Amino acid sequence: MKQHFTLILIIIPLIIWLFSCDENLSPKGELTQKYSVNLLLRGDTTLQCAYISHLYDVAGFDPSTLSEDPVMLGSQISIKYINKGTTYYFRDTLDNNNLNPRYNSPSKYSYLKSFRPDYNSEIELSVNLPDGQKLTSKTTVPGKINFDESKTTNLIFIPPLIVYNYDSVYVNVFWKNENPYLFKAKRISFNYYHKDETGKKTLFVKQIPISTLQEGIQTGFDYNDVSLKDELHIERKLVEQALKEISEGDLKKSTYYVGPIQIEILLFDENLSKYYNSKLYFDYGFTIRNFPADMTNINGGLGFFASYSQTKRTIKFDDNYLLKKFGYLPESSTK
Repeated sequence: MKQHFTLILIIIPLIIWLFSCDENLSPKGELTQKYSVNLLLRGDTTLQCAYISHLYDVAGFDPSTLSEDPVMLGSQISIKYINKGTTYYFRDTLDNNNLNPRYNSPSKYSYLKSFRPDYNSEIELSVNLPDGQKLTSKTTVPGKINFDESKTTNLIFIPPLIVYNYDSVYVNVFWKNENPYLFKAKRISFNYYHKDETGKKTLFVKQIPISTLQEGIQTGFDYNDVSLKDELHIERKLVEQALKEISEGDLKKSTYYVGPIQIEILLFDENLSKYYNSKLYFDYGFTIRNFPADMTNINGGLGFFASYSQTKRTIKFDDNYLLKKFGYLPESSTK
């Protein structure tokens, strides 16, 4: 079973290296029987994956010499909504279709199908290990984002179509949420179909850069934005560039059918926001404490449990804009 990618936002398995000194000045202390659980409840998919690993030792002092995957199966992993009776249980899998390149072996994880966390819900994690130990944690799934329609761009068109507060430089998106201290991740894309010579239409997804990155004489593009801001400003020239690229080198522009822009916002919970915030501070040298890999919110063990919600919004292209500027047809023409 293949795992969904993005966001990934947490390194799994969590590698722990313990040091202590005894009377012989040994750099290694006694290895304790501890376990790490990592689970990120995703609001953009109904497939949830959990990983349980154990502390390990190696011969010598280089942890990268470990030859066997420390992720383990056989634990009972469950989640439940607080104040609700239903308990959801994860199932173990040995994924032969998804090899772990580090150990050249099938990936090991536990999964839960057909589960998307509800907005504004408190969820409790419970892990019963084979040796009788129990690990627990909690997350509060953030709520749905509410877009400010009075400030958000609704339609992309060719001027001089008269619209109040028209911004000729940016496509603007504004929203509100109850907690201003939660981080948000933004992604932008649009779907399009291409019709080949046989008449077959194939669906593609095109990512749109959020901004440009300038390093010296080199220019790059940033396709992701993670910040506390409750607004997004997309350069119109980047939208046009993405539209041009889908048919670059092809003179048959009318064989392309373009859908609206998809704005996807992932709202992190408090656990994930604190994790991301500490990573920022560490990376930029503002603190030497709370290195992200050392953070844990698992009672009785190590690891991390968090969640995020997803909210989407579309911004339409005017049909004349697609046709006159690029020669494309709207996605609705394929139906």
